[in-house]
Amino acid sequence: MHTPTPSRTPDTSRGTLRRRILRWLGGLPFLPLGLATTALPAGTATLRPTPEDDIGPFYPLDWNGDIDADLTKLAGATGSAVEGTPLRLSGAVRDTAGRPVADAAVEIWQADARGRYRHPGVDPRTRDPAFQGFGRTLTDAQGRYSFLTILPGNYGTRPPHIHFRVAQPGRTEFITQMYFRGNNREGNGYAPPEREFLTVALTADKTGAPQSATFDIVLAAR
Repeated sequence: MHTPTPSRTPDTSRGTLRRRILRWLGGLPFLPLGLATTALPAGTATLRPTPEDDIGPFYPLDWNGDIDADLTKLAGATGSAVEGTPLRLSGAVRDTAGRPVADAAVEIWQADARGRYRHPGVDPRTRDPAFQGFGRTLTDAQGRYSFLTILPGNYGTRPPHIHFRVAQPGRTEFITQMYFRGNNREGNGYAPPEREFLTVALTADKTGAPQSATFDIVLAAR
């Protein structure tokens, strides 16, 4: 799957650019940013690109409805609250020179606390009905993004992980997966060497607050 490239009509303002990107995404909603605080290095740095991965079998097929950056609240869901441990997931998208990648669409999708995806191939009776399952937001001027989600459960013999897709007009889409420190090996005990660069540590800021994790993404040159 490749991101379509819109016509390159010059824009005179950042607001106009954001409106173009939202139209390119189909006019879908997103939450305001400002929660990520990742510091970006100087533009002279040469950074290692984040390892890529395939899109996997559970990429969301329908992005209509509630797809914002808060996965813990699903519009129209009734009954109990979302299951699992809340997680504030944030980071920054930049290129190998350390420059922020602004106005890029960042998508995540993941299993719920039961290890089940919100996907047509998964029996809805086995899923957490209150979990949104996937979301999308835009990076800000410093390339920052932020989501509120939950710690995913194990999917089969796979360790907990969160899928990422980054897309921007004129740039090849980027897909990867993020894992958690101390629990990033497959059921047979194996973890490929590049997984170390895709593994994050969890921190707890204060009692009662969501755990947090920072996952910065470095994109190769266009």
